[in-house]
Amino acid sequence: MGSTAKSQSAGGARGAIKQIGIAGGALFTGFVVLPALIYFAGSALLGPFEGASLGTSFRSIYQGLGDGSIAAWIVVLGPYALLLLFKALRAWWRAGT
Repeated sequence: MGSTAKSQSAGGARGAIKQIGIAGGALFTGFVVLPALIYFAGSALLGPFEGASLGTSFRSIYQGLGDGSIAAWIVVLGPYALLLLFKALRAWWRAGT
């Protein structure tokens, strides 16, 4: 394997690791950050609900995942789906130019 082939494979590995990190960040955002933001935004805009807490918000989202709730899956996978949409639109834009 030549020097150029080694550097290209190393660059490809770095790119793959970068993409995995970005995808992991998007999934972390969906699993942890968005449920908390939804709870705090709801409390700030609508006021506190009786029996509602951050823990029950997380429990509701994760139980919804198990029950197959589309809303829960959209909350969790939404950031990753937006990332994929952005990448697809960017590739489409570049292919057109």
